[in-house]
Amino acid sequence: MSRAAEAVGRLFDLMARLRAPGGCPWDAAQTPKSLIPYLLEEAYELADAILAADDQAVREELGDLLVEVAMQAAIAAEGGAFDLTEVADGAAAKMIARHPHVFADQAVADEPELLRNWDRMKRREKPERTSALDGVPASLPALMRAVLVQRRAARGGPGAAGLGPPAETLAAMGERLSSLEPGSPDAELLAGELLWQAVAECQRVGVDPETALRSAADRHAEHYRAAE
Repeated sequence: MSRAAEAVGRLFDLMARLRAPGGCPWDAAQTPKSLIPYLLEEAYELADAILAADDQAVREELGDLLVEVAMQAAIAAEGGAFDLTEVADGAAAKMIARHPHVFADQAVADEPELLRNWDRMKRREKPERTSALDGVPASLPALMRAVLVQRRAARGGPGAAGLGPPAETLAAMGERLSSLEPGSPDAELLAGELLWQAVAECQRVGVDPETALRSAADRHAEHYRAAE
């Protein structure tokens, strides 16, 4: 057994011990749903550490996120649903199956073809999904969800995401911006379409909208602090 496997196994055993009689009352009281806020919090803290390029913080936050995975698996194992071994085995099997260009003899010409193959494999794995948008989490933050919906839809071909050429998109943005008035019954709809098109333009030029908006917020926050 590798050192990494031993360490992960020890963590899982620790989670089971914390939830067992005589363990920690707080850990024992948790449910999969009650742990969702902590799971999301750890994921965002990890994202902050990565953006800060802080290796020590990234290592710590990866560990905290792994604790959440281990706790969810420990709870599932108690009910006989699955355990951490099945989680890891399933993830490894999925990665092998979805990379036939690495682990088999399938050839791909470029990244778009690779992504189309990926989508086809996912549809075979989950035949109950009838749309490329099935599986996009509704609970995602709106900006992240818009990015994922546009990316999935764009794989269906030009215009599949409901967007025209860049010039038309920019013209439509200007039109909606000029129509946006306080108290207008269409204000929310117009603002939403404006943001949707801004996200599309960011993706067209290869910029992640979440990162761009975060950077802008940081800059303006610094300017505000300097002016205080």
